[in-house]
Amino acid sequence: MIFTNHRIEFDPEKCVGCQLCYKACFVDVIRWDAEAKKPVFKYVEDCEHCFYCQSVCAKEAIKVIPDHSSEHLLQHFERYA
Repeated sequence: MIFTNHRIEFDPEKCVGCQLCYKACFVDVIRWDAEAKKPVFKYVEDCEHCFYCQSVCAKEAIKVIPDHSSEHLLQHFERYA
């Protein structure tokens, strides 16, 4: 497992419960809390940083912040030399 400091910032005050972020997340990082009518961000370490959730949120309630120092995001070109 690769450990990262990926983050997803969510402002529940801006969220209108449209579920677009939940439906846009193809890796199942975003789950839906039916009782609260708000998204729940599970398994953030599995986020692919496609920014779909952020881009579909008309209220700008979601901000995806990748950990660019993560080994998962670093390319190692020396292995191709």
